[in-house]
Amino acid sequence: MKATHILLLIAACCISIPSLAAERLSVLELLDKYTANRSKLTSYIAKAEQTYSVQWLHIDKPNLGRLVSEFRTDGRKMYALHYNWDNLPTINAETSIEDSRCWADLWNGKCSILYNKRMSAEDSSVVISTEERLVKHNMIVWYDGMPLLGIRHSDYEPIDSVLRRADSISIRPELEQVGSVACYVVDANATSGTYTVWFDPQHGYQITRADIRVGPGDVFRARSLENNESDTLSIRSVGFENVEGTWVPMEADICGTSIRQRQNSSCTSTAHHKITKITCNPDHEALGSFVPVVENGTEVYDRDSGTRYTWQAGKKFVVDEWDGRIRYVPEDWSIRVGVGRELPAFEGIELDLSAEDIRDKAILLCLLDMNQRPSRNCLLQLSTRAKELMVKDVVVIAVQASKIDDSVLNEWVEKNNIPFPVGMVKGDEEKTRFTWGVRSLPWLILTDKKHIVRVEGFSINELDEKITTLKEK
Repeated sequence: MKATHILLLIAACCISIPSLAAERLSVLELLDKYTANRSKLTSYIAKAEQTYSVQWLHIDKPNLGRLVSEFRTDGRKMYALHYNWDNLPTINAETSIEDSRCWADLWNGKCSILYNKRMSAEDSSVVISTEERLVKHNMIVWYDGMPLLGIRHSDYEPIDSVLRRADSISIRPELEQVGSVACYVVDANATSGTYTVWFDPQHGYQITRADIRVGPGDVFRARSLENNESDTLSIRSVGFENVEGTWVPMEADICGTSIRQRQNSSCTSTAHHKITKITCNPDHEALGSFVPVVENGTEVYDRDSGTRYTWQAGKKFVVDEWDGRIRYVPEDWSIRVGVGRELPAFEGIELDLSAEDIRDKAILLCLLDMNQRPSRNCLLQLSTRAKELMVKDVVVIAVQASKIDDSVLNEWVEKNNIPFPVGMVKGDEEKTRFTWGVRSLPWLILTDKKHIVRVEGFSINELDEKITTLKEK
């Protein structure tokens, strides 16, 4: 999106609190009211339209454009879908989906999925990452007029949070008229610029007007602006609507200017943003609000690791909590073993073990591959300590995590007098290893006597330390 300096400082919806124009509030009281109101709406679907004009200082003709957007959030997950038309002949020119560029950005609580497609061509791509900030950056900076967040285009957080940390902040002694409403006016100086914000007491203390300026030395998107650089944002003509008892800022005019050292990075932009429909507290699960919709065959780039994939129906991206790595697996796969979770049943594993064998005993599970020397060495070391561990109420269990001939496994176990049960994966070995959270072999898992996993992925040399820690809990 070209109109990079337009962002509605429209706060999250809230139930209007009747107030008298004569009521006097301190800055803290005013911000508390605004925060309380903004926090009321955490789950919604908002559809919006926007027209904009961007005048780059090195280009004579302005870029006229239009956005049609949908934004979904449950307070934690976020999804934004935008259709954008650039370089229109007039601001109200007719547009069709086929001529647009589509942007669909998702934060599912673990992973960012950024989808970009030109609808008129086979031109699409996906970027994935574990950084939530990537989605926030796109939604706040590139997607103008993001509704209900109350976030300026460089702060990445609600404006009330910024104002609470301001170096100086004050409330004007007299209310000022904005339209037909007498509003509170707050002035603040912060590391990210100077703020003048008008709060409307008749519409839930929402922001009805704002002027923000970032100058030399102020922080703008994680860097300090240099001399002769500046960025401004102004919001005017905010219109409100009461939706199910909640005052919602529905539209506004926005103007921004950006002056940079490089001429081709400087521009002035104006826009009108309008929310056309908002649904509060929808059933996101039934609607599939946070399920990515990407065409099969789209190239996927893992920004964290540099790995490339091809998008396939029936697969999903999972963030491994152990190492933060993104893994691409079938939709029915899940990691069921982890610290704090109860050890699952040994489904898909052939193992001679009864419930009585492990009742009220800690479990030390070793998943291994007999074809690998480190796995064999680990099992041999455990075999020499089996009796000692049993005295400590720790049962040792081994599972061959790669398929080999039963006779080969049994022969090795008998030859080396392994004194504890040794089973073998009989189902899909790759799926089983994923289910048990195996990242490398051998893989050790230690539970407490209630069979809750307390530690995993440690070396045999750390065993005594882990057992000691287990007893202290």
